[in-house]
Amino acid sequence: MDSKELEKRYGIKFWCKLSDDLNDLKQKIPKEPWVYAFRLNRYLEMLKGKSDILYIGSSKDLQKRIIKNYLKGVGGQTTKRIHNCLIERKYKNFIEVGLKSTKDYKNLEKKLLDKFEKDHDQLPPWNRQG
Repeated sequence: MDSKELEKRYGIKFWCKLSDDLNDLKQKIPKEPWVYAFRLNRYLEMLKGKSDILYIGSSKDLQKRIIKNYLKGVGGQTTKRIHNCLIERKYKNFIEVGLKSTKDYKNLEKKLLDKFEKDHDQLPPWNRQG
């Protein structure tokens, strides 16, 4: 699974750069329930195959999740780990977030993670602890 399949098969679109100005991101990223994926600007080797997907998640308030949690570092252990990758390790300059609006966001997130794991014998890199 890669970002092309997420677009064609699951309707994840509206890719925007995380390096954009925060005010611009607030205009682009909605507050409604969404499933989202982070994609890198290149493919990485997985246990099986390659993918440009780093993370798959969902949120009832996507704007808060992306801007307050991931970009500003407010939250728990996983949020801080992703914040560290985005800000301290400067991945923010190479990542886009893709979005799909759905009221059934938790089930779609689970379906995408299961499909990714089936395709690659592992979860996306940032969905794994460590």
